[in-house]
Amino acid sequence: MTVPWAQRMLGDVPAHPLRTLMDEALARFADGAARPHEVARLGAFADALARDAPVTELDPELRALSHAGFLRGAMVVLAASLRERPRADVAVLLARELLDAIDPDLGVRLLHATLALPEADATRMVRGGLFAQANLLLGEQLRDRGDAAGALRHFEAVLAHDIDHARALRGWQQATDTLERRGLLTGRVGRGLSLLDGLEELESQQAFGVARYELSRPLGRGRHAVVYQAYDRHVGRDVAIKRLLDAEASPAAGGRVLQARFFDEARTLARVRSPYVVALLDVQPRHRLIALELCRGGNLRLGMRRGLVGPADLPRIAAQLRHALDAVHAAGAVHRDVKPANILLRTAFRGAPVALADFGVALDVGPARGSPQAGTLRYLAPELRAGAARATAASDRFGAGVVLLELLLYPTALPDAFDRLDDELDATPHVPDDAPAPIRDLLLALLARDPDARRW
Repeated sequence: MTVPWAQRMLGDVPAHPLRTLMDEALARFADGAARPHEVARLGAFADALARDAPVTELDPELRALSHAGFLRGAMVVLAASLRERPRADVAVLLARELLDAIDPDLGVRLLHATLALPEADATRMVRGGLFAQANLLLGEQLRDRGDAAGALRHFEAVLAHDIDHARALRGWQQATDTLERRGLLTGRVGRGLSLLDGLEELESQQAFGVARYELSRPLGRGRHAVVYQAYDRHVGRDVAIKRLLDAEASPAAGGRVLQARFFDEARTLARVRSPYVVALLDVQPRHRLIALELCRGGNLRLGMRRGLVGPADLPRIAAQLRHALDAVHAAGAVHRDVKPANILLRTAFRGAPVALADFGVALDVGPARGSPQAGTLRYLAPELRAGAARATAASDRFGAGVVLLELLLYPTALPDAFDRLDDELDATPHVPDDAPAPIRDLLLALLARDPDARRW
């Protein structure tokens, strides 16, 4: 195969971010490469690309062609396809091969170009998506080249959306250690986080770098806010910083509503007093942040996956969750989104107490206001699924009942009935008959269809 032959095969195509790089790849690999019509398997590979076969089908074929000695031809077929039609997942596939000692510089540039594609950017919030894959490959390549600072940014981009990604955590720690040995980082790490989506570097320096809080690793991210671990210089302790994302804090009406809801969480927490509710430590409207006590064990769902909690812990967690909700309701509020992701473990050890968190959709008890549909479907009480009723303490108790049922059934998943928008849901038949009597009685009470019958 020759470069002119490969280009004639395609003809002219519109310019796009990958075209120049693919022309370079063709120039680098086309001469002497096998042609698709010369090798049946290579031809089938080209046909699979033409019909937009998924990467799960393309990847094993690429490995088989490489093992058979036709990697150069396969890479030319990939480059020719990408030159015609940019496809982010195929670009990552080709970049992976380039990084494997074939042409790492071209692989790095291809990954940077891939991240600029709308297809890749659309997966920014998807765990294990193309955005994460490209950043992980870039981070590992830059780390191996000795560019620890550059690597750190890409590992942080992954951790911003997947805080337990093992490879990203390992790479982040290695890059951090390298920078500390060079004297480029001292004390607690927070430099690279200014490059995460939603934080401008200058604003980050003004808000955190020379002020009270020094940011460290990201802990999680929602649609409108991001949470970091941070060090409070005033009192010398680690805290959790929850910050409204810039894009949602505009002066437009929608931005003002989001900002009002964000600080409603602080007002609710300020009224609640319970050892089983995360404590509010500080509010800074200027920087659109609130500071909360740091719970180091992750949320209840992660705790179940890690073996920190299980069905045997149900009585203890039920009692603590009851105290938390009693305190919320006594303060004149309704949580409206009780679920495992909003129940935190204070430490990463078995037996750790829980703390109810994330009051972003909580509302005051009083004249009707807000959306009755707020919350997460599988934990939503039957009366709320119809979209007409208002959230109450009883609907919070139903959500708690679903959480406890999920814990009891773990590792078996909740029945599909909880994920259907059905206001006729009767959750009580899903409580196992062989559950211990006190637990079964509690779950039947919390999951009752009649809100007035829900009792701890």
